Amino acid sequence: MPKKFPSNIHAKIKNYIYALYNPLVDSDLPFYVGRGVGDRVFSHLNVSHNDEVQNIINEIQKKGLEPKIRIIMHGLTTQEAKAAENVAIAMLGKDNLANKVKGSNSNLTKVSPQELIDHYNAKKVDINHRVIMIIRNPWNPDLPEQRHYDMTRSAWKLGPKKDMADYAFLINQGVVKKIYSVASWFPDGTTFHIRNNPDPTNPNFIKDYAIRERHEFVGKLIDPSDPIYKKYIGKSVKKYLKATGSPCHYSYNHKGEPYKFDENDNIINK
Repeated sequence: MPKKFPSNIHAKIKNYIYALYNPLVDSDLPFYVGRGVGDRVFSHLNVSHNDEVQNIINEIQKKGLEPKIRIIMHGLTTQEAKAAENVAIAMLGKDNLANKVKGSNSNLTKVSPQELIDHYNAKKVDINHRVIMIIRNPWNPDLPEQRHYDMTRSAWKLGPKKDMADYAFLINQGVVKKIYSVASWFPDGTTFHIRNNPDPTNPNFIKDYAIRERHEFVGKLIDPSDPIYKKYIGKSVKKYLKATGSPCHYSYNHKGEPYKFDENDNIINK
């Protein structure tokens, strides 16, 4: 885990809300929520002005561990951060936190400091595979993989161009977070989901799902050892994400040819 943010990250994350989690306790609740700017979040790992927080950190460090840090929100003004801190503490309940006092538009939620650094330092990449890119905001890396899969693969109003896609990228803020192979496309609601599974035999199924003309794919998460993963994961693909009003974007034209760009990142082979 980093001990501070690189200096180029400070201006990008601005004010933020952070949470400290105890790895010794089987709980999804943090023991501390705060707001900060710069490297404030890391100061608790050295010394805390809150004795209760310091005692918890000492117990964690005695076991050779460190508190798990998660940046809940960032890119806030000072006033927004104060308001967000108040809301977070109120929702969690002050009795569940070691905060002494009540606390005084981000699309990355509950990310580690390292993930935040990697996100904002993402390098641009040219895509030479046929890919459909799905924008999902906000991004929470702690969600179960099945949730990420379902969020990426359904349910999209797409034309025949989708059938040429070999891969699907889950995109947050222009950066590739997940990569799936695309085996086949199906009508929305006809394959297994953890969120809901409509009954195709129900008379309302056709009305509620099929006529929506939306689609979902079935595929497989790409393994980190795969060259495709190494080439694209964590890279910036912002130039492919044109303002169309749709969360779905392609890396190729209707002929299946990878998009080419001019010096201003305008597509020249639509």
